[in-house]
Amino acid sequence: MIMAITATMLLLCSCGPEEKTPEDIYQEQASGVALVLNEYYYSVEFDDGSTIFFSGMKDGELEDISSKEDSIKCSMAFGTAFFVDDKGALLTNRHVVDPEIAPSEVKAYVRSLIKQLTDAVRIAQEMMADEYQDLQSQINDNTFMDYDEYYGYYTVESDENDALRERQQELSDKFDEAEDYINELKSIDVNSIRIKTHSKLSIAYHDSYVTSPDDFKPCAVVKTSDDVDLALIRLKNKKTPKNAYIFSTPKDGNSLFGPSLKERETITLNQQLVLIGYNEGVELAATREGIKAQLTTGNVSQQPDNDRVMYTIPVLRGSSGSPVVNKWGELVAVNFAGVNGTQSFNFGIPLQRIKKFLKE
Repeated sequence: MIMAITATMLLLCSCGPEEKTPEDIYQEQASGVALVLNEYYYSVEFDDGSTIFFSGMKDGELEDISSKEDSIKCSMAFGTAFFVDDKGALLTNRHVVDPEIAPSEVKAYVRSLIKQLTDAVRIAQEMMADEYQDLQSQINDNTFMDYDEYYGYYTVESDENDALRERQQELSDKFDEAEDYINELKSIDVNSIRIKTHSKLSIAYHDSYVTSPDDFKPCAVVKTSDDVDLALIRLKNKKTPKNAYIFSTPKDGNSLFGPSLKERETITLNQQLVLIGYNEGVELAATREGIKAQLTTGNVSQQPDNDRVMYTIPVLRGSSGSPVVNKWGELVAVNFAGVNGTQSFNFGIPLQRIKKFLKE
């Protein structure tokens, strides 16, 4: 009886999760953080079914435009993701798997492109018209009047005029074709064009060697959120590596002592948080012993709301989708954005939004 009572007391007095140092958290959890590679390009489909492809946009112009999909050189972007189950599922940001491009800017460029093409064709038509008139002048010069006592006056032309008229007919046909092309350009409804992102997703593991995109493991998008910057991806083999850490959110341990579930879920002002991610992608991650995620820490710098939490954790590009954990090593946010011009203030998606997304 005494032993049973003692065992019961020990169970009830369990202190729950223990606090960990940032170094301990890194050693335990880095294996569950993956480097994401997105090889992507875009397409614009018109109402007539025609499609153009491009690799990206720079200074308001589409880059590497082509009508052939297999000739497009993909753009590349890096991000971070982390395992959330044992079936190869990882959580990351929506913008990591679906690189954003402003539809209004694409449409503005298409309008500009239509105008440029129309102007170029008009100039070509003017050149054809000028050449046509020059040919007519040559024909006139090669034509003269002669007189015969029997027939009277008659027209005489050089044999060269046949070739000149043949060229005039070619110009006339090309002019009409150009006019048809201009009418086709005018008929394009830019507001109805469909812009699509084409992505090839893959990940590389912490401590693995990466020398080319072939060293990354292929993934597929499971789902993305419409209202928050989150996405769930999954390894195509649907198997989380055996040595990979699987992140979890705070759970009720039914302990009488130690931090409560509410305390561990709540983010408070000036609370220290830990982030593990891949700043600048493979560029900073690469070491002689394989790629390695970076550990950064900071404090909550603004009273959190339901949409985001601001912290002083320094991050660079590539850290989007990184897990942010509390001092017990439990997931409390997903890094997703920063303030332009500074590395000192960045934002994470809070726990409530993460849980809702995972349950959807």
